[in-house]
Amino acid sequence: MGFRYRKSIRLGGGFRINISGSGVGYSWGVPGYRITKTANGKIRQTASIPGTGLSYSTEESIYKSARKSALKEEPYTDTEVIQSTDRADYKDSDFKALMKRINRVCFLNKASLIVGAIGLLAFIVLHTPQRLFLTILSFIVFLYAHYIAPVNLEYDFTDEQFDAYEEWYNAWRKLFACDTVFYVPETHTNSSAKKNGGAEKTVSEEKALGMPALPYFLRTNVPVFSAALNKKESIYIFPDKVFYLHNSKISAYDLSEVSFNVDSVNCVTDQEHLPADSKVVKETWLRVNADGSPDRRYKNNKKCLVCEYGRLRIRSDSGLNIYFLLSNSDNVDQFKAILPQ
Repeated sequence: MGFRYRKSIRLGGGFRINISGSGVGYSWGVPGYRITKTANGKIRQTASIPGTGLSYSTEESIYKSARKSALKEEPYTDTEVIQSTDRADYKDSDFKALMKRINRVCFLNKASLIVGAIGLLAFIVLHTPQRLFLTILSFIVFLYAHYIAPVNLEYDFTDEQFDAYEEWYNAWRKLFACDTVFYVPETHTNSSAKKNGGAEKTVSEEKALGMPALPYFLRTNVPVFSAALNKKESIYIFPDKVFYLHNSKISAYDLSEVSFNVDSVNCVTDQEHLPADSKVVKETWLRVNADGSPDRRYKNNKKCLVCEYGRLRIRSDSGLNIYFLLSNSDNVDQFKAILPQ
């Protein structure tokens, strides 16, 4: 039978130092609860009912505890919200006049809907001649706002100018002619290079909704590229202007004040969500070590793909801020070549 040695030194305030043959440990507690760090590197928690002899104890390795803390680490250190703001002020007098005309058409359309709703209510509730008048009036104002009052932006191009604009328009169409276009409202800086396939940033993306028709209050004699970011936001690229529509509010920007930055970027995805026309660069893991091997601390650590996407940022100092990811990056260089300098 071997010798055992144990000594406990009370420091006050519930603290103790425990000395044994295994080494030095310490503990802290109050009547009914005590937490102990043992000499062999374990953490023991003991809960008891004083005076009954009943107690319950749990014990785990300090290294396991540290590992749990690492697994619960916050995934992001910084988030960038990419959001355009509705523009209210225009220094250019031509833009002021243009927006005044557009707002007038929008007001007429809204007024027709309000009058129409009142007329419908009067038709149901009241039995007076005015109900028919209100219905007819709302219908006439609606037709006027949609077919007579819209702002017509006509462009008188020479053959050379039209060829240049047609190249610009077709480049936009070709850039967006891919399996999937993502609108990105947020980017997140990852807290660890071992997460999210080793990506430095993670994006929150939504699928863009195609090319919408021009809003009812605008007309033009040239083809216009458009993109719907979501159900509430869309952008329209005219020969000399950019229009941004958000919640039925329209903002306008001179083409010269808008910057278009396009390049290629590597993105991490999985096989299930891989667009058909994406270029796969390499394979990785969702939780990855510095040497590229999977992090075995995580269960169900799945294999991921690193793909090359096209990236487009549209920005203006006056509030425009839009970010697209395009699944096919092959047309990026051609689009760069026709960007206005």
